[in-house]
Amino acid sequence: MNSLMKELVTINTKFPYQEKIILVDSYTVGAHILEAFTDLGHRAINVTFKTVTDLAEELIELHHPNQKEVVTDTIGSQFVYTILSQLKENHSLTYFKNMEITSSFSRAMYQILHTLRMAGYTSDTLNTDDFLTADKGKDMKLLLSQYENSLHTYQMTDHAETLRLATQYAIKTANRVYILQSNLSLSQLEEEFLYTLLPDHTYKLPLQKVLGVKVSERSNLRSIVWGEPTPLSYLYDLEHKVETENVTLFTAKTEEVEIKQILHKIKESQAKLDKHVVYYTNREPYVTHFYHLSQKTELPITFGQGLPVLTTRPGRLIAGILQWTSSNYSVNVFLDLIHEGLLHLEEDMPSGVKMTRILRDASIGWDKKRYISQLTEEINRLELKQNEATDELKAEYYQEKMNQLITIQKWFVKLFKNLPDYKNELNYRECLQAIAYVLKHYCRTSSAADQVAKTELLEEIEKLLPYCDETLTRFKVFEKMKDLLLSINVLKSSAKPGHLHVTSYERGIYEARHFAYIVGLDSRKFPGSVNENPLLLDTERNRLGKGLNVNEHKSQENLYHLVQLLAQQEGHVSLSYCNFAVTDNRVVHPAHVFLQAYRMTSGHHDADFKDVAKLPSSYVAEELINEQDYWAQKVITDQKVKVKSDVLSHFYHLESGIKAMNAREEMMFTEFDGKITIDQAMFDPRINQERSMTAGRLETLAKCPYSYFLSEVLGVRPIEEVAFNPNKWLDAATRGSLLHSVFETFYKTLQSSEAKPSFIHHEETILAIANEHIQVQRDISPPPNERVYELELADIIECCRIFLKEEEQHCESYNPLHFEYTFGVGEFEAAEITLPSGQSMKIAGKIDRVDETSSGTYHIVDYKTGSTYGYSTNGMFKGGRQLQHFVYALAIEQHLQLKTGAVEESAYYFPTVKGLAQRFVRKQDETVRAQGLTLLENLIELVSQGIFTMTDDENDCKFCNYKSVCKRHFYDEETLSAKRSDKTYEPLRQFLGVRAHD
Repeated sequence: MNSLMKELVTINTKFPYQEKIILVDSYTVGAHILEAFTDLGHRAINVTFKTVTDLAEELIELHHPNQKEVVTDTIGSQFVYTILSQLKENHSLTYFKNMEITSSFSRAMYQILHTLRMAGYTSDTLNTDDFLTADKGKDMKLLLSQYENSLHTYQMTDHAETLRLATQYAIKTANRVYILQSNLSLSQLEEEFLYTLLPDHTYKLPLQKVLGVKVSERSNLRSIVWGEPTPLSYLYDLEHKVETENVTLFTAKTEEVEIKQILHKIKESQAKLDKHVVYYTNREPYVTHFYHLSQKTELPITFGQGLPVLTTRPGRLIAGILQWTSSNYSVNVFLDLIHEGLLHLEEDMPSGVKMTRILRDASIGWDKKRYISQLTEEINRLELKQNEATDELKAEYYQEKMNQLITIQKWFVKLFKNLPDYKNELNYRECLQAIAYVLKHYCRTSSAADQVAKTELLEEIEKLLPYCDETLTRFKVFEKMKDLLLSINVLKSSAKPGHLHVTSYERGIYEARHFAYIVGLDSRKFPGSVNENPLLLDTERNRLGKGLNVNEHKSQENLYHLVQLLAQQEGHVSLSYCNFAVTDNRVVHPAHVFLQAYRMTSGHHDADFKDVAKLPSSYVAEELINEQDYWAQKVITDQKVKVKSDVLSHFYHLESGIKAMNAREEMMFTEFDGKITIDQAMFDPRINQERSMTAGRLETLAKCPYSYFLSEVLGVRPIEEVAFNPNKWLDAATRGSLLHSVFETFYKTLQSSEAKPSFIHHEETILAIANEHIQVQRDISPPPNERVYELELADIIECCRIFLKEEEQHCESYNPLHFEYTFGVGEFEAAEITLPSGQSMKIAGKIDRVDETSSGTYHIVDYKTGSTYGYSTNGMFKGGRQLQHFVYALAIEQHLQLKTGAVEESAYYFPTVKGLAQRFVRKQDETVRAQGLTLLENLIELVSQGIFTMTDDENDCKFCNYKSVCKRHFYDEETLSAKRSDKTYEPLRQFLGVRAHD
């Protein structure tokens, strides 16, 4: 900036007391120029900076007191959205008639209309022949006209109209000295306004000369005045280059390491933090990484383009609320908000952990009404327990739990009054007001960025409320709110004293810090792809003229901006890029400008990208900023370091983990593989007669003893979450339970009239019962939408028809006697099975149906409402995985005091569309009984001996709830097989004995 400063000193010396106005593109540019000027010890007397907008507004304020509100980008985009929607609905569009009207499309169209108006066009002057087709020209003219009507209707103005009005009052005056920034970015209307206002003689601040890079021709006001070249001015003119030692190049494996290397360089320089500036070619991921590092290390940083709102709590809260609402208020989404600490809860509210447990136990799932009804049900249940409690301490415990539930329920009632219902159509304004309510009353803030974000979000909503009273589909409302609120950047700031400044290279030409770092110089990020704007093509821009910028020169302009930035630098410059894309798992090449810098600094003018690739690239930053860097450094080193015992003594969990890991790699069966010293008096059902076994538990024990250990011995339970799914209503368990209830009710109805099932006579009966049960279930858990409801309803109805047709034929030989026959549950006495050892165990369960055959024997039916996967006509026990048919046969005989062998057969019955009404019958003869009792004895011995080995078949793990706990896939099959065959531990034979029964 040396030439610029010299010119500004000359002007200031020539006009010491006269008002001097520096005309700049933005306040940031003006602040940079004056800061550099005063840092050199000069006094900026009567020197100010202004934008074209400032000058226009000053004139209007002076001559036109009744000023209209200027439309913002947010309001303008909303106007265009409404216009496009109405025109499409009225079939008034031709070229854009098939275009989906979205928020992003409306915003892009608003920018085009704004560009046309700033170029001086109105709906009256826009020539439709300048567009690609006549239809497109007519649509653009119509949109421009409708936009102008919206401004008139709402008594608003825009920047174009402001400039036109200001031009009427503009008078050339010699009282001011105007100093223009080189390379001003001006529209046609701004340029016309300045020609009217500015005196014949103005001054222009020079930029250091750039050589070898073509610069687009510009008008007088927008032209560039060149100053003296600097060493980096010759970056693209190496034949005439001047030596420089102030440029360094480096690469890194990730953007995060690239940033940390810069922080290391900053530390090494020992210069004050506000002497450094970082320029990026692409905002993400650099800004986010810098922000997170600043939060962890308390490093003061200013961000020129601000931070994405999603880096702040208010931004993440809005994203979470939108997701919660769009999921029909799924509990799981709400709990994510609690766990992330985004919601501010009153002091009397339970902690997040307690709320999580309470809401999960209440089985709410989703829907606003269910939060209230399910919590009411839980309160009533606790009140009943409190009334039955004889112990005063227990009564107080239940009262405390009730108080927590009541507090939570009141909180939700208050919150839900201000949140929209889950409907197909919603009012946009009401939804924005709901978001504003949550931000005001429930948003938790913990930093200055959070507070600023909250304020800016509320202001953005407040601006739009008068103009968005429209009813849209739920999808469009959420899309518009995301587009409006989640694309905001907050905490935009110019460079501040004592702060590292991070900004775009496009904003850095007038920044005068001594150390400059340019990151992201890879071919993906710079100079950027050249894509025409499809709404206003380059050919159309050329036809329209009036200074409309074309996109074909964008890459060249980007290159010029970067090289001009480098030419301006008078201190040390560092250029870097990340040479590996982790997400794509591929090498990334440098931008050509990085190669050119390599040629300049190395002296090898013929160097190519292969030479650049030889630059060292860091996996880990030299400066270890956090624990992650420390461990990453240890991971990449080839040298193994043995952790000393005295270190492990301070990290007992690591010591235990290493011990377990080593044991699991051995070929012996150890306590880390399921060898447990167990309390037989508690867990052996032959000894503890209070401990009933079920067919399901026995099958789990046979399939995978380790899974049984986790669930029945340790009591580990997977989190049972009722999750909202927009494409599914009933989960498998609920659907199965509903069908069971329908079948039971249907048969009890027939039994009362002593009738046998007939498809002709009873179709209406079973369908009426089904519809009644479905309606009850619908009241309990509403379906996500009617389409899903109709599909699942049709499937259930078809299952009922299949069931009735099959039962009509089945009941020719069988007579149903008992339905949902229960034993060992609640007040029902358990059944008892005597094992070959002479010992017995209690059995609990519920048999779907017990039929009597024409010969007086019994037939057990177990309904299966899923697919037939895993079932076949062969395989009586499947290695213990299918025991229900046998266990129920013994249980019902004992419970009904029938003679041995009275149950002749058991069947797995699939009366569903998927199951095709198949039956898999298991004959219960003497051989089956003998084998089954031996198998049961072996199973119980596994428990008694504490043998809980993992399954020998990895297919058993596919649908296991404990997959993430046992980590069976960490073992290799050879090791697992050796552990199961460990001859030093005899009780393992019991498991092999179980598997022997097919």
